[in-house]
Amino acid sequence: MTTEKRRAKVMIDDKEYTIISNKSTAHIKLVAETINKQLIELDELSNNLSKEEQAILVAVNAISDQIDYQNQMIQLEEEMNELNKNEKRS
Repeated sequence: MTTEKRRAKVMIDDKEYTIISNKSTAHIKLVAETINKQLIELDELSNNLSKEEQAILVAVNAISDQIDYQNQMIQLEEEMNELNKNEKRS
């Protein structure tokens, strides 16, 4: 991964944003597409939510997913360490 900062212009909920990141432009655009899909889903499920409420729910979902993935990584690392210990004993 590069530490060089890139600028990418994306549309999120019909508003243009310039994102500055060390991620690729393709990655940033995929993030924006994912956010837009989630906003559409929220709007279809409950069209009485404000834009702010929708944004907060998208953020909550993103952080929840991140925590789940981190927990999965920890569990996999623990399993891998256990397998390595058992292999060394053999």
